[in-house]
Amino acid sequence: MKIFLFLLLNILFLHCYSQRSFSLINHKKNSFKFDLSGNLVVVPVKVNGVELQFLMDTGVKETILFATPQDSVPLENVSKVKFSGIGIEDGVEGVMAVGNELIVGETLIDSVHNIFVIDAEELDLSSHIGIPINGILGSRLFEDYMIKIDYLKSKVSIYDSYDFPENLIKNYTRMPVEMERSRPYVHINVNLGNRTIRKAKMLVDMGNSDGLLVFPFLIDSLKISEPKIYDFIGRGFNGLIFGYRNRVDGFDWAGFHIKEPIVSYPDSNAVHAAKLAINRIGSIGNQVLQHFHVIINYPKNEIYLKKNRNFGKRFEINMSGMEIKHDGLEWTQRRVPTNIGRRDPDNPNSPGVSVYSQEEYKYEFSLRPIYRVASVREGSPADLAGVKIDDEILKVNGSNAQNLKLKQIVGKFMHKEGDDIRLVLQRGLDQIKVQFILKDPIPFQNSIN
Repeated sequence: MKIFLFLLLNILFLHCYSQRSFSLINHKKNSFKFDLSGNLVVVPVKVNGVELQFLMDTGVKETILFATPQDSVPLENVSKVKFSGIGIEDGVEGVMAVGNELIVGETLIDSVHNIFVIDAEELDLSSHIGIPINGILGSRLFEDYMIKIDYLKSKVSIYDSYDFPENLIKNYTRMPVEMERSRPYVHINVNLGNRTIRKAKMLVDMGNSDGLLVFPFLIDSLKISEPKIYDFIGRGFNGLIFGYRNRVDGFDWAGFHIKEPIVSYPDSNAVHAAKLAINRIGSIGNQVLQHFHVIINYPKNEIYLKKNRNFGKRFEINMSGMEIKHDGLEWTQRRVPTNIGRRDPDNPNSPGVSVYSQEEYKYEFSLRPIYRVASVREGSPADLAGVKIDDEILKVNGSNAQNLKLKQIVGKFMHKEGDDIRLVLQRGLDQIKVQFILKDPIPFQNSIN
């Protein structure tokens, strides 16, 4: 699946603070639902009673709240701090709030939670995922529990790390993980075309929406295999991040062979190698994790995997070549027939309705989303059809875009190579119709052939 967002956020903090862990609110309830959007796990969170939505991210340690003019969240005991990490050159100023109440999925609570607040308006995460994103829930959530992630049911379940049902891990494959700064690392054997790397150290990163991420400047003599595209990878604190993307033969992980995953290779200017864990060359992202039932047990330094029905399915990519963003809401009105008929005036006691007038209407007002083109890859089907940045999408294959979610629109661009796509676009005062055929820009080609 084509990435909507890649968070280069492997945050390090200049100061460390201890804090109490999460606990179950009700021991009879140990699970909650999440929303899978843009290959990212979005969970419901309450911060001091305010309902928000956070990304669940194993690649970040702390809890981060995005400060925007639209949000109003009361915070306790704030002080200034500075953040640094991947995608951040000189550091980003923010505040730390100590002793806040954080509730996750109405299931877990921490009454004295530390929250790091940053101005992330430039990241514009919500518009690219299509739903409001208010922050990031990092590794603190995983530190004291065994956590099962069911991507098929969109459900997170919580268990005691040492005292859990015996059948919970039945038919799962266990693998050890290396925990460094509260982040999980594993080793894989990966074929990148002209290079096969054994025991490659990878971060298990739920905040990465691609299959694999590889830092090409850390691998000697790596040649990114064809076909490849230079593409939008995601957003960091310093702006847009670009790099190459291709498919590779695959990689072996704990006895599983992952066939032809999509790999992104961010430009070196987006990543500061000095801030990476020693010997790390990349990340395993959510597009791969979705092929498994996943159980993470940080206290015992282990992860369990079991194939789900997605295992072996082709890794999808947005074949249109254009990125779509949610660009706010607007009031729309629609004239609809009323459901009120007229009784027969000559027989007022009649139980039925003898006349229904098509002349009677009411106006229905509602807030509907606006979708715009955020970027267009040169030479892509959308580009060749004449799609431009900032075009508003009115219709997709005859469906009104305002009646669709962002992931439904993007899903149409990922369905099948050869699909016909018809768009109605608003460009200034003009409505424009375009049509193109989906084409996979990075079909896997065996380098031997």
